[in-house]
Amino acid sequence: MRRARVAVAVTALAAAGLAGCADRPNDLDTYYDERETATGSPTASSPPPSAPPPEPAADPAALAAAVDGAVLTGEDVVAEGVEPVAPPAVAEGCLAEIPLGLVDIERRDARWAYPTGSTLDQLVTAYADRPAAEILTSRVRCAGDELEVPLEIAVDAHAAWCAEGTCTVLLAGGNVLSGVQVTAADGARAAAAVQRLAPAAAAKLAQP
Repeated sequence: MRRARVAVAVTALAAAGLAGCADRPNDLDTYYDERETATGSPTASSPPPSAPPPEPAADPAALAAAVDGAVLTGEDVVAEGVEPVAPPAVAEGCLAEIPLGLVDIERRDARWAYPTGSTLDQLVTAYADRPAAEILTSRVRCAGDELEVPLEIAVDAHAAWCAEGTCTVLLAGGNVLSGVQVTAADGARAAAAVQRLAPAAAAKLAQP
């Protein structure tokens, strides 16, 4: 008699479960519809931003004139008591770190000698498709300690370093990069000479 009652109870529970399922949609189509609604369809990623257009190339004749105008003359360095001598075949020191112009643009090298045997070098070059300040700030880093060089005439960018008796200042204006370098037995004298010459180089660079 007890077994019969248990069987009746199990049957009743099974019937109740089937009745509850009948009230809910549980077919596969409804299940996947609910999943897609909850997650949503994947969205397309936005395209990457387009690169800025390149700088328009400068006129080669204008660049050559700007390079010539930035070169120091005998009058600019007369107070140093130097005499012009042949420049080295290959740039030395920090001047060797200046990248060549990106196109076939004229480049100027000059050297003067002090009576003491110290040397004064200048290198001027230009870049046709980008500002020289961009080259100076992103691609040039010379060895040594940074040197403070105050300028009264503003240029686009400038930086200076001293290492082992050689001090160099690099100045950027427009598409032209000008470097002035002094090598001496005494590093303090080289630094003082560069600080004296930098304003003259900045003035040549800033002239129209």
